[in-house]
Amino acid sequence: MEATVQTLVLVRHGRSIANDDPAVYLTMPDHAIPLCNPHGDPAILAAGDRIASLGIPAEHVCSWSSTYLRCAQTEALVLRRAFGDASAGVARRESFLLREQDFGDWDGLSEEQMKAKDPERYARRGRMTDQLGRFYFRYPSGESRADVVERMATFLGKLHRSRFPHHLLFLHGVTQRAFRMAWMNRSVEWFETEPNAENASVLVIRRDAEQWWRDEYVV
Repeated sequence: MEATVQTLVLVRHGRSIANDDPAVYLTMPDHAIPLCNPHGDPAILAAGDRIASLGIPAEHVCSWSSTYLRCAQTEALVLRRAFGDASAGVARRESFLLREQDFGDWDGLSEEQMKAKDPERYARRGRMTDQLGRFYFRYPSGESRADVVERMATFLGKLHRSRFPHHLLFLHGVTQRAFRMAWMNRSVEWFETEPNAENASVLVIRRDAEQWWRDEYVV
């Protein structure tokens, strides 16, 4: 049986107000943080143009978004830009599995604040980082990066069960790397050395001429 999935397009959300001012995390729930410009961010519109250049028919696309506001806002702008009036025909799904890593009790804290609040566990994280162990460090009442990759592996099942050949995923920096690790069978070392994608970046995953999955940014 031929595989259903042909193209995966990963879009990191546009620049949020917390990207400009991290102190926002201390006063606003992460899932409610909006984009700086939810009506016409030039970088997001450019992402829509890049997706349009792929020539994927709207009726063959399923668009998935993190449940976080900034991803939903990014999705709305990109779909309108990429598909125009045909965007109404794009199937849309929302999944909490695509949410950002949960930093638990340390959510919104700076490195200095983490150290002051929980010096013992902060020191442990530092020791683990020296040996690529940060991947396994679970934030107090939160998640480790390994946890995020595990839920991305769960999400893969949704894609394989879908009837659509092309999928757009609107997600976050850590979850973007976690998805690629799960889909491409990459190593912990790769995850720890790969930087987060830039805001409103577009990364395409598809098979090459030899049927190997390849991922590359569309610029």
